[in-house]
Amino acid sequence: MSRKSWVVAVLCAVLAVVLSGCGSDDDDDDNGVRAYITSHYARAPKLDEANNGLAYTAGKSPTATADEITKAARPLDRRTAGATTYLQYRNDIVAISPNGSGSKILLDDYRTGHRRHHSAIAVFGWPSDNTGFRGGGSGDGK
Repeated sequence: MSRKSWVVAVLCAVLAVVLSGCGSDDDDDDNGVRAYITSHYARAPKLDEANNGLAYTAGKSPTATADEITKAARPLDRRTAGATTYLQYRNDIVAISPNGSGSKILLDDYRTGHRRHHSAIAVFGWPSDNTGFRGGGSGDGK
C-alpha cells in the first residue's frame, strides 16, 4: 500500500469514528433527566404510583418545574394536557402535575409511562414504545 493510500485510510477511519458519535444523545437525554430530577427534587415515596412510578416534589408550579427540567435535559417533546405537563425522552416519560402549592414529578420508564398516561398523551402522537426513535425530528425540543 502506498503512503497516500495509508493517509486516506487513516483519514477515513478517523472520520468514521467522529461520525459514529454524531446524532446520538441518548445519554444526554435520559441519564441527564434522571440525574437532574433525583439531585434537584425531593423524593416522595408516598406519592409513588404502581409499576415503579417514582414521585418527586418541587416547590414551584408545574410549568416552572418543567422549564427547569427541560433546561437541564432537553426532551424530545413537551406537551401540556389539562394541568399536567408531559416530557418525552427516549427512555422515560416525565409527568409534572400540581401538588399543593408546588408540583409532583412522576418519573416512569417509557413504556410504563405511556401506558399510565395514555388517555392524556394519545393525542400527541407519541409512539407506544421507544424502539422507533432516531435523531431529532420535527417535535425535537418543543
